[in-house]
Amino acid sequence: MHFFRLGVGMENLIEKIQKIISGLGLAFLWFMLCGIDRSNTPSFSTSDLETSNLFQSMPPPSTWPISFWITLFVLVFGSVGGFFGVKYLREKQAQEELDAIVDEQAQLGLDTELENKNIEQEARDFLEVMCGTSDPVDLLPVISSSELFEETAQEFKDSERFDEELLPQLYDLRRSLEFSYKNLEVPFLNTQMLEKGLKLECEIRHKSRNVVFMTSILDANESHIYVKPPTVKRRPANLKQFPSLHCRLRRVNDADYEFDLEIVDQLIDEMNAVILKQTSDIRKMTIRESERVPMDMEMEFQRVSEAQYDLEHKFEAEEQDREKITAMIKDMSSGGMKLQMTDLQGLTKGEVLIFHLSKASLRRDLAASVMNIVPKGGLYDLHLKFRDSDTITRMKINQYLHRATKNMEAMAS
Repeated sequence: MHFFRLGVGMENLIEKIQKIISGLGLAFLWFMLCGIDRSNTPSFSTSDLETSNLFQSMPPPSTWPISFWITLFVLVFGSVGGFFGVKYLREKQAQEELDAIVDEQAQLGLDTELENKNIEQEARDFLEVMCGTSDPVDLLPVISSSELFEETAQEFKDSERFDEELLPQLYDLRRSLEFSYKNLEVPFLNTQMLEKGLKLECEIRHKSRNVVFMTSILDANESHIYVKPPTVKRRPANLKQFPSLHCRLRRVNDADYEFDLEIVDQLIDEMNAVILKQTSDIRKMTIRESERVPMDMEMEFQRVSEAQYDLEHKFEAEEQDREKITAMIKDMSSGGMKLQMTDLQGLTKGEVLIFHLSKASLRRDLAASVMNIVPKGGLYDLHLKFRDSDTITRMKINQYLHRATKNMEAMAS
């Protein structure tokens, strides 16, 4: 309603200015043309040589008074200024109407997004505090993009508006907007996105010895993560003596991520947790690049069809006799491996190869599906992907590959 009244007032002002300009123009035209004889008398006499209008009777311009030039200047430039003034006012009115439409659409989109995610009024108020504005045009992009949200959150932490007591609200707002690690539609930008109960593969890097263990997140807030420490002889290990933990996790259908978390403290009360500092320094790796170790190791495999493997694995059916083949493992990662064969022996894509990886401390054999077969100069390269690889199995494979790498480096030196 306020904008409607403003628009009507602007239109009335424009109309008044147009009427004033038109009146001034008519007055000036009458002033310049007054005294012209428009009679239809066809005869000509000496009186026709006498001055009969203003132009003929007025003195030369050099003798005109200054007041006339001032009046002329005001009329001419006033008319030109009035024309462009009206044009400016119309453009301003059109821009205000456009801005009003944008604001209305942004407010509608903001309200819809907040309602869909069940954002409470307290969180909405904090959103305005964090962004330093209540303009829906500025707020809508922040709640729609995790990158822009994190950028705005960091600017808020660095601003004078920041207060330590507001950190819990920032942490809860991120959760409410679904900017979490489990939401595959948003990128993994910082460890604040990790949730309670998530499993982490951690590594203590100390001099020449690395110790790998699995842990879970016990609790988290905007500043710290609380994880369960490993046990040594049934007692929690003291991790305060180490500067940081090297952590790793795999995001399903995405990639592997690595990051280092600084060890702040360790609680020895009932919670029994290691306090780690949150970080945004995260390294993203494709699954194939995570641990790719070259090796030339001959291995015996048991060959089985995919259907038979699923039957035996899922329903614990009795294992049938399996054909055995031999191939050379050229390289291996935690997600799969590449084999090389001189004779495929009828092996095709989709079949499953089962083998035992000695010295990997695995409780059962590994199974890998043949994903692709590439002929190469009389040989065949087979690309395989491990099946049913859980977190523990992947961790054991990574440990095995790490030891293999160290052995190769020792032999090379």
